[in-house]
Amino acid sequence: MIGFKIGFMGAGRIADVVSETISKLDYFESYAIAARDLDRAEAFKEKHGFKVAYGSYEELVNDPEVELIYIATVNSNHAELAKMCINAGKPCLVEKPFSYNAATTKEVLDLATEKNVFCGEAMWLRYTPMMLMLISLIREKNIIGPVKYISANLCYDLTKKERILKLETAGGALLDIGIYPLTAVLMVMGEAPVSIASGFTKLNTGVDAIDTVQMNFKSGAQASIFTSMMMESDNSLMIYGAAGRIEVDNVNCPTAMRIYKANGELLDTITPPETQISGYEYEFLAAREAIITGHLDTPQHPRANIMQMADFMNQLRNTWQISFPLPGEKNSDDLKKMKEVADKIAEVSKKEQ
Repeated sequence: MIGFKIGFMGAGRIADVVSETISKLDYFESYAIAARDLDRAEAFKEKHGFKVAYGSYEELVNDPEVELIYIATVNSNHAELAKMCINAGKPCLVEKPFSYNAATTKEVLDLATEKNVFCGEAMWLRYTPMMLMLISLIREKNIIGPVKYISANLCYDLTKKERILKLETAGGALLDIGIYPLTAVLMVMGEAPVSIASGFTKLNTGVDAIDTVQMNFKSGAQASIFTSMMMESDNSLMIYGAAGRIEVDNVNCPTAMRIYKANGELLDTITPPETQISGYEYEFLAAREAIITGHLDTPQHPRANIMQMADFMNQLRNTWQISFPLPGEKNSDDLKKMKEVADKIAEVSKKEQ
C-alpha cells in the first residue's frame, strides 16, 4: 500500500480538480477512472495520467487493484454508488453532500458498519489545518473569549450548471454550497443549535436558490449563514467573541485568518502551510490512514458528524417543503408523477409549435 491505488467514479469538474491534487500527493497512485461514457473516461485518463478507464462503475468496483474509490458524481446517486462500493468490499470517500437526505445517509453508514468497510465524506473543511487551528485557538486557547456571534456566507453563480437546477439530481444551493458555512458554524460551536429559523427563495425548477439560516445555541451564542447560487459574495467567516474577533477568508477552504483584539488591534495573520497543495489532500490522507489502521471513519469527520449534517439539512428542506423525486423522500412518488405530467405537456407543446 505504498502507492495507494485510487479509483474515481465520475469525470466531472470536481473530479478534474481533485485529480490534479492526487497527482502531486505522495502515497497515492491515480489508477482508475470510471464514467457512464467510456469516451469521457478515456479522455479523463489521458488528461490526468490514470492507468485504466472504465465505461461503467461496476467495472471499477470489481477491479482488484483499486484500494480506495472517490465518488464524484451528482448528488442523487452518491448513496447508490457508495453501497455498490461497500458491497464489493471497496473503501470509499464520498463527495459532499454524502447523500441527498438523512434516510439514505443512514442506510449507507449502517451498511458500511455491517460489512466492516470504510466509508467517509469528502468534506475538506473538516480536514484543513487552517480550520483545525481555528478550532484550537477558540476552544483550547480561548483567544477571543467565549463566542458570541458567527456570520458566514458562501455564494457562487451556478445558474448554468444543469445538475444544480434540477430536483431529480438533488440540486439546490443548500446541499451544494450551503453545507460549507453550516459546517463551519457547527465546527466552531462544537454542538448543534437549540433553535433554528430560516428563509429561502425557490426557483421555478423547484430547487432552493437563496437560503438564510439563523441559529441559537445553548450558551446564548448566535450564528447566521447566507448562501446563494445566483450571485457572488465575499465567502467569509466572521467569529465574534467577548475579547476579540477572527476573520476568515474563503469559508469552504480558508486562505487567510486574521485575529483581532476587542479594541481592533491586529494580533496575528495566519495563512495555510507552505506544503499545502490545494486543501483536498488532507481528506485523502486521513482516509488512507483510517483504511490502513482498520477504522471505519476518520477522527476529523466521524460518522456522527455526517449524520448530524444530513439531519440538519433534512430539517431545513422539510420546513421549506422541498422534496426530491428520489427514494426515501417525502412525497417522492407524487413528485415523480408531477414530473411525468410536466414532461408530457412539454412534449405536446413542442409538437404543436
